[in-house]
Amino acid sequence: MKSTTNISTLCCILFLFCFNVQSQNNYNVKNTGYLSFSIANSTLPHKSKQQISLYGCNTSIIIDSGKIVSPKYKDGTISVKKLNGFSWNTTNQEVSGIPFGYQKNNSDNKKFKDFYVSKYYIASPPVVKKSKTGKKEDDLYDIGLITPDNFTFDGVKPNQLIYLDYSILKETHIDYIPVHYDDSFDKLNVYLIPFKVESPDFPWKNTKVIKNAQGATGVGALNKRDSINKLFLPYNYINNEKKHLQFKVTILNDILMDHKIFFMIDGKKSETINLNEYYKKYGEKKIVLKVVRRKKPPCGCLPPKAKKN
Repeated sequence: MKSTTNISTLCCILFLFCFNVQSQNNYNVKNTGYLSFSIANSTLPHKSKQQISLYGCNTSIIIDSGKIVSPKYKDGTISVKKLNGFSWNTTNQEVSGIPFGYQKNNSDNKKFKDFYVSKYYIASPPVVKKSKTGKKEDDLYDIGLITPDNFTFDGVKPNQLIYLDYSILKETHIDYIPVHYDDSFDKLNVYLIPFKVESPDFPWKNTKVIKNAQGATGVGALNKRDSINKLFLPYNYINNEKKHLQFKVTILNDILMDHKIFFMIDGKKSETINLNEYYKKYGEKKIVLKVVRRKKPPCGCLPPKAKKN
């Protein structure tokens, strides 16, 4: 049986995010909505709290474990209200103050002054079990399932329900492929690179009902200001043989308001890269990233189209 769902990718732990240096936010928030998170358990030992990240048009929010994250804007300050972080095995953990709808950008260095925040992508770090050998290749990763991993706010004071479960997908090992930012990132002052991953053969754990299920998608991000910048490629051992999973990475250009980001492979631009094929051909050779300025805003920064009856 084959099934596809949403995995929480390795953005926060692997890439060492810090909100104060990676925030995209630079506007006065006019309208806000709510989120309600229900988090199940993890099969691996974990910390008492869990971190969750949100990425929308010109907006990035990290709700860190055990504290309020207060995004500081050039023209004001708002707080995403979650006093004690997110707890495991706890339902309906509500968060307010999530920007949505029409916003006015007061920053002088932005091309598009008015934009619309409706779509958000959600990421949450894995639980990592360090190996007794001390080798990273022996570490195990419990990659959580997020449902949904993206959503669109709609309403006057909208609320979105989110479910996380770290007990469904099989644990995996991770290989790393380094990335290189060309000088276009410094010229355009860009440092946050959100992305989506798709893995058609990511294995599920067998249950009484579900047998040999495969397939998962998820969300992650890179940050040029981090000291560690690598993409990750999961693998498992089958009959003592190392086997990489199919793993496609796509830049989330639909929420990047002023610019677009590409992978540069053999001199050609692409928004998507198949990491499995890249690793077979190039090994751990650095993947080059390039950014270009936009001529018009993307769909994720415009009001959603009216639904047809």
